[in-house]
Amino acid sequence: MAGKKVTIKDVAREAGVSVATVSYVVNGRTDLRISDETRKRVLHVINLLNYSPNQTAKALASNKKSLIALTTSENTSVLKLAEERHTLNILSAFLHEHGYELLTIAPGSMDNYSQAAAILCIDMEKKDFQTLGNNNFIPLLSVDGFINDPLFFQINNDLARVQASASEGLGTDYTFVGLMPNNKERQAQIKKAFKKVCFITSFEDLKDLSDNIVTTDYVINEMLSSSHNCRYIDNLPFEKMELILKSVEQAIERTPIESHDLYI
Repeated sequence: MAGKKVTIKDVAREAGVSVATVSYVVNGRTDLRISDETRKRVLHVINLLNYSPNQTAKALASNKKSLIALTTSENTSVLKLAEERHTLNILSAFLHEHGYELLTIAPGSMDNYSQAAAILCIDMEKKDFQTLGNNNFIPLLSVDGFINDPLFFQINNDLARVQASASEGLGTDYTFVGLMPNNKERQAQIKKAFKKVCFITSFEDLKDLSDNIVTTDYVINEMLSSSHNCRYIDNLPFEKMELILKSVEQAIERTPIESHDLYI
């Protein structure tokens, strides 16, 4: 819809509701029975398309564009927390260079964060993503997690690329070793892509691993590279951070693109 004014019909079509329903939602009508789920989906589409007649959408569009929130699902693994800290350090430095600052949200918090222009959800379980989205009508983007909702960006590793890189160094006899993903669909995709997979939740899980190891986790590589034949494929290369930044800016500006399902 680039160069074309978004209409109430566009919003209704994308939300899968009637024009009347969109009108009721944007005008805050409370005398009609509209489900909370429908109301929230209409507001998400309004936000995505930047439907200007709605005052709520105008308010969302005027949020400070320099502040990006970042969060994940709650977990208790010390190793996972260390990896998340590494990701935070790398991403915050990269985004700072491009004029953005990170607001870190406590894992598991589902509050409203309208002071941010967008929320990056790192390896977040789908139900947590949906709950957070229900409480925030600013763009949410899923990184290293499958949400499978066309309204939202999801940015994941191209596992075929990881396989090819692994085979260059180790052939076919290796084990993919990674920290246990929060996102269950991501777990399933990794298990499908590699013949042998070992997900780590504690230091005990590091015992008795095979000699040939492939990992995309910085923490795993740091612990095992001196004792194993370890092929490290960076989970957050520069190209991926560029794609995250581009997606954030497209989401904030409501730039129409063919697909929000992206791989790197």
